[in-house]
Amino acid sequence: MIEFAIDRGGTFTDLIARVGDRFIVKKVLSNSPFYAESCSHAISEVLYELYGKKEPIDLSYIASIWMGTTIATNALLERKGVPTALVVTEGFGDLLHIGDQTRPDIFALEIEKSKPLFSSVVEAKERVIVKDSDFIVETPLDEEKLREDLSKLNVKHLAVCLMHGYGFFDHEKRIKEIAESMGFSVVCSHETVPLPGAVARAETTLVDAYLTPKLQEYLRLFQAPFQGDVAKKTLMMQSDGTLCAMNDFRGSRALLSGPAGGVTALASIYENRPLIGFDMGGTSTDVCRYDGEVALRYESETAGVKVRVPQVDLHTVASGGGSRLFYKNGLFVVGPESSGANPGPLCYGRNGYLSITDANLVTGRLDPESFPKIFGENGDEPLSIDASKRGFEEIAQEVGKSIEAVAEGFLDVANEQMATAIREVTLKKGFDPADHILCAFGGAGGQHAVAVARKLGIKKVLIHRYAGILSAYGMALAKRSFEAMKHIGLPLFECRDELFKPLQKEIEPKLPNQYEVHWHRLVRVYYEGTDTVIEVPFEDAKRTFEEHYKREFGFLMPERTLIVESIRIRAEVIAKGWSRQKIAPVSEPIKPLRVHRLYKDGVWLDAPVYDMEKLGSGAVIEGPALVMQSTSTIVLEPGCRAEVSAYGDLMIDVPVEKDSKQTEIQAVVDALFSNRFHFIATRMGDMLQMSAVSTNIKERLDFSCAIFDRGGNLIANAPHIPVHLGSMSSVVKAVMQKFPKPEEGSVYISNAPYEGGSHLPDITVVTPYIEDGKVVFWVASRGHHADIGGSVPGSMPPFSHQLFEEGAIFEAFELVENGRFNEERVREILEKAGARRIEDNLSDLRAQVAANTEGIAGVLALMKEYGKESIERYMESIQNISETAVRNFLRSFTKKELFAKEFLDNGSSIVLKVSIDDEGGAVFDFTGSGMELWGNQNTPPSVVRSAIIYTLRAMLREDLPLNEGLIAPIKLHLSEGSLLNPGKEAAVVGGNVTTSQRIVDVVLKAFGESAGSQGCMNNVTFGNEDFGYYETIGGGAGATPKRSGASGVHTHMTNTRITDVEVLERRYPVMIETFALRKGSGGLGRNRGGDGLIRRYRFFDELDFAILSERRVFAPFGLAGGNKGQKGRNILIRDEKMYDLGAKVQLKVKKSDRIEIQTPGGGGYGKVSERDK
Repeated sequence: MIEFAIDRGGTFTDLIARVGDRFIVKKVLSNSPFYAESCSHAISEVLYELYGKKEPIDLSYIASIWMGTTIATNALLERKGVPTALVVTEGFGDLLHIGDQTRPDIFALEIEKSKPLFSSVVEAKERVIVKDSDFIVETPLDEEKLREDLSKLNVKHLAVCLMHGYGFFDHEKRIKEIAESMGFSVVCSHETVPLPGAVARAETTLVDAYLTPKLQEYLRLFQAPFQGDVAKKTLMMQSDGTLCAMNDFRGSRALLSGPAGGVTALASIYENRPLIGFDMGGTSTDVCRYDGEVALRYESETAGVKVRVPQVDLHTVASGGGSRLFYKNGLFVVGPESSGANPGPLCYGRNGYLSITDANLVTGRLDPESFPKIFGENGDEPLSIDASKRGFEEIAQEVGKSIEAVAEGFLDVANEQMATAIREVTLKKGFDPADHILCAFGGAGGQHAVAVARKLGIKKVLIHRYAGILSAYGMALAKRSFEAMKHIGLPLFECRDELFKPLQKEIEPKLPNQYEVHWHRLVRVYYEGTDTVIEVPFEDAKRTFEEHYKREFGFLMPERTLIVESIRIRAEVIAKGWSRQKIAPVSEPIKPLRVHRLYKDGVWLDAPVYDMEKLGSGAVIEGPALVMQSTSTIVLEPGCRAEVSAYGDLMIDVPVEKDSKQTEIQAVVDALFSNRFHFIATRMGDMLQMSAVSTNIKERLDFSCAIFDRGGNLIANAPHIPVHLGSMSSVVKAVMQKFPKPEEGSVYISNAPYEGGSHLPDITVVTPYIEDGKVVFWVASRGHHADIGGSVPGSMPPFSHQLFEEGAIFEAFELVENGRFNEERVREILEKAGARRIEDNLSDLRAQVAANTEGIAGVLALMKEYGKESIERYMESIQNISETAVRNFLRSFTKKELFAKEFLDNGSSIVLKVSIDDEGGAVFDFTGSGMELWGNQNTPPSVVRSAIIYTLRAMLREDLPLNEGLIAPIKLHLSEGSLLNPGKEAAVVGGNVTTSQRIVDVVLKAFGESAGSQGCMNNVTFGNEDFGYYETIGGGAGATPKRSGASGVHTHMTNTRITDVEVLERRYPVMIETFALRKGSGGLGRNRGGDGLIRRYRFFDELDFAILSERRVFAPFGLAGGNKGQKGRNILIRDEKMYDLGAKVQLKVKKSDRIEIQTPGGGGYGKVSERDK
C-alpha cells in the first residue's frame, strides 16, 4: 500500500510517495495539455512505475492521500470564484466597499482599493442591537421582502452576514432556510467565524461562499480517474496546518493550504531549538517560526481581502527568484514586480526582465551546467548568462562599478528584505532571530540562506533532504483536526468547564473510531478595554496569557479584568505519521563534479560543485562551494562548513563575524540602510500599537513613530499618519532649543502647537540617545489621545477660540527624569484641564516611552554592527537621495507660474504661489492667505510643513525614503498672524483636521495633479463624564489625469481606520443605522471624483456630541473642465424633524436623536465629453 503526500502549486505539483521504506519523488506541471489534472496524473505515474498500472487508478494500491493546493489562493488572486451575492442588514450594502476606510498606500493619489468579491447585494430588512450584552431584535426579519429580492438575483451562491450575527443566529438561519428552499447554496457568518467585527466576518463568509464551489469543482476533476470513492482515503491540508476530510474542505480555510505543508514539515526536524522556515520561491518568500507547535494568526489579508480564520503565521515578502531589479532615484530596488515564469528573467532567453535569478547567475550562485536545456524561445537552449550580463550593463555604467558588483549589490538588497521579513516573525513576537536555526527550502532558498542568516546573526542553516518539495512532505506530517468555536464575552474568572461541553458534543459524532483523539480547549483572551487578543489553553489561561503578553509588550496590566472573547475546542486525531529514513554513511573521500567560479565581495573564487544525492551522512564540505539538489542549488559562502546529517539533510555552520568587505556601491548602502531605519521606525509603531490602551492608537492607528539625527532632522518615519510627517522634527528641535544639554535617561513630552505640535490631542514623546554627554540621535512617537480635557469629550471642540479650551497643554518638560516617570506632573496638568480618562492617558504615554526605547535599541544595534560614524554618514546620505528626487521633480516646472487659491467654509482664503529655480529649489509662498481666526482652524507652521512633505512625496509617485530631504529644497513663506502662522494662544484643533487637508488640495491644484478631495476628516466626537469617543469619516477622492477618484476612503493627511460597527455598538450607547456610499456625490468628468459616505448615528443616552468638518459651503473643485464634487451635510433628526447643523456644531443629543453625516465627494478631472474618447 502506498501513501501519497502532494502539494499542488500554481506552476508545479510536487509529490512524494512512501512504499514501505522507499520514497519516490515526482514533480509535474500543474497545468498541461497532456492530462486533465496534475495530482491524479502524478499518482498514476507512480503506480505505472511500480506496477505497470495507469488509469483508471486502482484504489486497492493506495493507503492514503494527503494533499494541499493553491487552487483557492489563485482563484482569489485572479478573481475567478463563482458569482456570489452578499446578504447584509439593510443600510450596510456598501460595507465591504468601505471596509475600514483606509487606503492601502497613503501616498497614492490614484488610490486603488481592492474590488469586493460579490456580484450583487441584498439588504435584508432586519436589525439586532446589543444592550448590556443582550441581543435585542430592533426590526424583525421581513421575509416577504427577502423572497422578492432573492428572486431577482441571477446567481446561485449566497453569503449571509447580518449585524451581530455572531451572537444572534435566528435571522441568519431563517434566511438560509428560505434561500435554500429557493435553490440557493448558502454560507452564513455565524457558521464561518462567530466573532464580533462585521467587516472581517462578512469578508470571511463571502470568501467561503465564493471559493468553496471552485474547490469542489477541482476535487471532482481530481476524483474522476479513480475507481471507487477516493474521498474516503484523501485528507486536505487547511490553512492552519491541520487536515480535514475532502468533503469538509472550505474556501475560507484553504488560502494557505499549500504553504502550510512547509510549516508542518518543520516538525520533522525540530529538536528543542526554535526554527525559522525560509521558503523562497519564484515570486515571493514566506517565512515563519516554529518552536514545538505551529504558530497561528487569526486575521490576515490575502489579495486585498481580510479573512478571520486560523492560519499558519507566515510573513510574505516580494523577493523571489523572479523579482525584478530596478535602479531608481539613486537606490537599488528589488520587486515587488515579478518576471513570472514566462517570459521570466533575462537568462531564460525569452526577452524577459532583469531579476534576482539573473543576479545569482552572473555572480556564480547558479551553475548553468546543472540546468537542462529548456530555455529560449523554443525551449531547447541553456540558461543565457550573456543575456543576464547585458541587463546589468547600463546600471553598471551609471554607478561606475562592474557588472558582477552591481549584481551582488542587488542580491544584498534582496537579502536585506528577506531578513526584515524574518525580523517580523521573531523580534515582533519578542524572540531573537540569532537563537534560531534557519531552515531553507523552496526553489531559491538555498542560494540565499547563508547570506540571510549572516545578516541576522544566525549560526546554523539547515537544508532539508527534500527541500525542493518540503511543502508536499509536510502534508504527511500534519494532524487531522475537528473544531468548534463560540463567542463568549465573559470575564475569564467566570468561564467554567461547562461552556465547552456543547461544543464537544457537536464534534464527537464526526470523529473516526479507530484513532486516539487529543482534546484541546482554547480561550481567546484580552485585557478589558484593549484589543490585543491572545489564544491560550483554558487549563492555565491566566499564567500563559501573561507570559505571552509580558514577552511581547514588556509589561502587564493586573488592574484590568481578563475577558474571554471566544472559546474554541479542537480534537486532534493521532495517527501514525512518516518516520525519517537514514541514509548510508560516507564511505570514501567526496569529490566535486567540477569547479565553478563564485563572485563574493569583489573577488572571484573557486567553488567546487557537489551532487547532494551522492553525499553520504558525515560528509563535510567547506565553503566556498555549490551543492546541487534535484530541484535547487545551495550556496556555501567562504568560511561556512556543511555536514550531511544521518537523514540526508545539510547542516551549515555560518561564521557570525561581520563581512570583511562592505559594498562600495552607494546606491546599495543607501537602499540597505533606508530599509533598516524604516524597519526600526515600524517596530516602534508595532510596539506602540500593541502596548497602548486607547482605541485611537490600537484600532484607528492614529499615531506615528520616527528617528532623527543629532540635529533633529527626520531620518525615517513609519508612514502611519501623514499629518505627523514633518511636524515631529519641529518638536524635536524645540526640545533641543529648550534643553540644550539633555541628561541621560531623560524623555520629553510636548503637545504645544508653538513647539511643533499639530493639535493638543496629539502628544509627542521625544527621547535622545546620549553618549559621552552628547546627543547622537533622537527618536519620537506621537499618539492621538482620546481625551485630554477641554470643553468637550474627545477634546475636539468645534467652537474653541483659544488654545486652553482644547485641553491640556504640555509645554516641553521631562516626562522621564533619571529613569523615573513623572506621573504627578502629568496627572496634575490633565486634571487641571478636566481630562476624563487620565489612567488611559498615562498608559498610552508609557506605551510611547516603551516605543521610543525600542527605537533606540534598534539604532544602537545598527551602530554596534556598522559603527557610529558610518550610521551618521548613512543618515545624511539617505536625506540627499530624497532631496535629489524632489529637485528633479520640481525642475520640470521651472518655466511655469504655479498659483492656486481656495476658501475655507468661513470665507478665509488659502493662497499659494510657487516659484522654482533652475536647481530645483522652490519657494512656497502663502502670502495673502487669511488672517488668524477667532476660531480653531488656525494651522501651526509645523502642520503646513507636513502637508508640503506629504504632497511632494505623493506627486513624486516613487517609493522614496521618508525623511527631511523631501522638504530640504523648499522655503516656506508664512505671514505672521495669518491662519497658517498663528499666535501662541490661537485655537488650532480644526487646523490639524480641516485646514491641513485644504492646504494639500491647494498645492495639488497649483501643480495640476488632482481635483479637490473631500477636504476634511469629518471629525466626530461624543461622550459624557464616563467616556469620550472620537472617529473620523472618509469621503470622496479627487480624480487625477490618470484615474477616477476612489469612493468612501480617507484621503491625504489622514488614514485612520474607522471602528467596526459591531464593536462600536457593543462598547457605547449608540447604534449605526446606516453606513453607505453617498452615490452620485463625486464630480463628473473624463475621470469621475469618488463618492462620499453616509453615516447615521442613533443615540441611546443623552450625550455631548460635536462635529468638526469642512466643504459644507464650498464644494471640492474639479480640474481641467471636470465638475465639482458635492458638498457635505451634517443633519440632526429629532422627533422626525430634520435640522441642518452646518459644518461645525456642538450640542447635547437626546435619547433617540439621530445624526446623519454626509461627507463630500471628490471633484472630477477633464470634461465629461472626453470620458469615452
